[in-house]
Amino acid sequence: MAWPCGLLHSALLVAAMASSAAAGAIVMGGFAAVTAAGLALGPALWTWIGGRAAAARATNWGVRLAGLALAGASGFALGHGLWMRIAPYC
Repeated sequence: MAWPCGLLHSALLVAAMASSAAAGAIVMGGFAAVTAAGLALGPALWTWIGGRAAAARATNWGVRLAGLALAGASGFALGHGLWMRIAPYC
């Protein structure tokens, strides 16, 4: 199973260690509220600082950079798995 981020993993761990299910739900609710606020206010702050055009350019380049990182990591993972199968024959 893939985790979206390490911060979510740590929040799940803290919620699991809570004394009751209700306390765990409160922990996860707090995490959701803070995360939602950051996701909503981050782009608004970026637009306010640099203007709408700067935010659009940053978003475009951010998406391209994320795609490049995903393609590179996928290529590395595929190549590493392939190399581990071929290495015994070399």
